Amino acid sequence: MKKFILLFFLLSSFFANSQIFDLLKDKVKDKATHLVGDKVIDAITTEAITTNFKDCNKVDVKNPDFGVNEKYTNLCNATFSATDGYALKPGFYTIELKSFCMHAGTYAPSKGDGYLYAPLKGQKKDLISSLIKNWYTNQDIPQQTVQALVWGIIAKSSFKNMSPDMQLAATRLLSKNELLSLSKMGLDFVPPSVMSKAKRNLPPAVQTVLEAENKIRNFFSSSSSSYAELERLALLGGVNPVTSEISYGSWGLHPKGYWTSYQPHGYKQMTVRIYVPSSLNFVNYIPSDDVAVPANTGSQRLKVSDILYCNN
Repeated sequence: MKKFILLFFLLSSFFANSQIFDLLKDKVKDKATHLVGDKVIDAITTEAITTNFKDCNKVDVKNPDFGVNEKYTNLCNATFSATDGYALKPGFYTIELKSFCMHAGTYAPSKGDGYLYAPLKGQKKDLISSLIKNWYTNQDIPQQTVQALVWGIIAKSSFKNMSPDMQLAATRLLSKNELLSLSKMGLDFVPPSVMSKAKRNLPPAVQTVLEAENKIRNFFSSSSSSYAELERLALLGGVNPVTSEISYGSWGLHPKGYWTSYQPHGYKQMTVRIYVPSSLNFVNYIPSDDVAVPANTGSQRLKVSDILYCNN
């Protein structure tokens, strides 16, 4: 009888200790999850590119019909230098250029969106600038591959998860130091519990962007290589329902003293019109120095490239 009582006591003690052990394990696991979440939340919510409409000159703006009766010189056959761009004398000019989306989780450009110039800003501005500027001397790299790299960097995706084509393109478009910086950066897919914490108290539009970036990270972590699928994850469907305070095709004063009018045709290409006033002897116009920023915060910021699409 004493043995039975002792056995009962030992078994009861064992199960009690097991429950305590399981409870401690759960608490340790919860604590670890909490610590990991705290560590990555800043990385999730920090924008790689911060350029926005607040960076635009909204005072010196001309209506889209400015210069409507002027004769425009087409720059498609003009001389271009990667260092000095186009040397433009006073007059009106037009050019057709390829461009890149730099804002996942937003709407593609439409006729309802007005765009103005802003400088490139943010922690990853040098990487993005190098990718697009150096594409001029590596035009055999498909635009889709460069765009995928841009989306990957903006989404803070881990470089090791990107496709071999993207990694190879990065080695050609970036310097050794930039490539080293890119190889050290990045997140994998962030679990819903951490994402919920990261999005807490943020505006709905910002939450949408963070979700899009996480979907892009998940895409790179998977075996998919479909650009159409990546594009679907990066872009919002439909047209931005918000009316822009700046009309499509409006002119804005560039810091160098000339005027520009951006007319995107989707996110991949745009028409840029330039007006150099007679007060200037000439200007060096370098398209890839520009970011075309929409008045609608829910629409895409576009990085202009130096590559023409005149013959497309």
